[in-house]
Amino acid sequence: MTDVLSTQTQWPRSTMPGLSQQQRQQNYQKNTRRTLPKFKNDISPRTTPRKITLFRNGDRYFAGKQYAIRPQNYSNLGQLLQELSTAIDLPYGVRRLFTPNKGSEITDVNIIKDGASYVCASFEPFQKLEYTSIALPRVTFNIEQRKSLL
Repeated sequence: MTDVLSTQTQWPRSTMPGLSQQQRQQNYQKNTRRTLPKFKNDISPRTTPRKITLFRNGDRYFAGKQYAIRPQNYSNLGQLLQELSTAIDLPYGVRRLFTPNKGSEITDVNIIKDGASYVCASFEPFQKLEYTSIALPRVTFNIEQRKSLL
């Protein structure tokens, strides 16, 4: 009966015929794989998010909602509109984006500018309002009214 371990032993590197130690090192460096990527070159530069203000189409009482997007996270406009549907409550979700001044429709994610305002709509056409001048109504109370409410 032969010993299993003795048949699997390898020759020491110093006794391998025909290669010097320097040649073995060069072959080892050429043939070994790097298991970790080079993070300095592999990571794409992160851009700052674009902060936009969203309004509901035709809603004169909706003061707008701030939202931050990164265009590189969306391969097309449909993905962005789907995410905006969770943020802006519309009956059929957000299906279209317009500029508030002229009402021109946004067709690409890369057109969106930082600090700009946009109007969200479902299927209805753009309704012209002064969206950027909409403010939340202020409710003022007199001290007597406040005490009577408590």
